[in-house]
Amino acid sequence: MGHVMKRTILLAFSLIVSLSTIRAQVPIPSIGPPINLDLGVGGGISLPNGKLNDSDNTGFHVGAKARLHGSIPVNIVLSGNYNRLPNKSGSESDVIWMIGAGLEYPIPSIEVKPYLGADVLVSSFSSTAAGSQSITREGLGLGAGVAFPVPAVGNFDVSVKYQMLNLVGKESNEDTISQIAANVSLMFSIF
Repeated sequence: MGHVMKRTILLAFSLIVSLSTIRAQVPIPSIGPPINLDLGVGGGISLPNGKLNDSDNTGFHVGAKARLHGSIPVNIVLSGNYNRLPNKSGSESDVIWMIGAGLEYPIPSIEVKPYLGADVLVSSFSSTAAGSQSITREGLGLGAGVAFPVPAVGNFDVSVKYQMLNLVGKESNEDTISQIAANVSLMFSIF
């Protein structure tokens, strides 16, 4: 995992811990509904597209997600995922470590909570092959999802996103790498 990715993950984790510690110790006066923090774990299917589909089979991803929501008009999300896509030939796999930060626009609804989302992504690509080098690229994810409430816990979050993984930083002869990620997460309400 690259130095930039490690720093970003550490910064995101520190921000989440700091926010929950401050919220737990200092009463924050609120004007209107409170701000809520949900943390979750999940995973799903990763479907390679374009040139990535020429060399890789459908794979999987696992990861974590944090969502800040409430009295703000949009949800703020952070995520980290490990993706593994088996090569179509041989026994090796392509591996993508991905971190993202984005916004979700909640669509008003009574019971379930649908949303549209967009994420800025930083991805580190490598392979399980011996001597594999890793490269880091930036991209964008666009999609939609829905959250189903789970009483006394939080919610199930089901989403589908189209992820363009190397929009920024790719070399002139490098093809665009993209995938569709279908994800299911169990989100726990922290505050």
